[in-house]
Amino acid sequence: MLSLRKYIQEAIGWAGALFSLSAFSLNSLNVIGSQSIQYLLMNVIGCFCLIIYAVFKKAHASWVLNSIWLLMTAVALAKVLLG
Repeated sequence: MLSLRKYIQEAIGWAGALFSLSAFSLNSLNVIGSQSIQYLLMNVIGCFCLIIYAVFKKAHASWVLNSIWLLMTAVALAKVLLG
């Protein structure tokens, strides 16, 4: 059971990295804009997964950074959705 938990934690971390890097790459290639709902949601999902992973690994700097990034992205998403 312990090894299954480890694999799940690693999968969460890799999913977060994939979402965050995909959002950055798509934005850098001008496929999606930095204020698009797709970009912002990918960042929210990526940050959330990376926060969970960092908490599991006790990587304090990483979860603080991603928490701030998530907060900024959530504010930007709210602004887009509200108008």
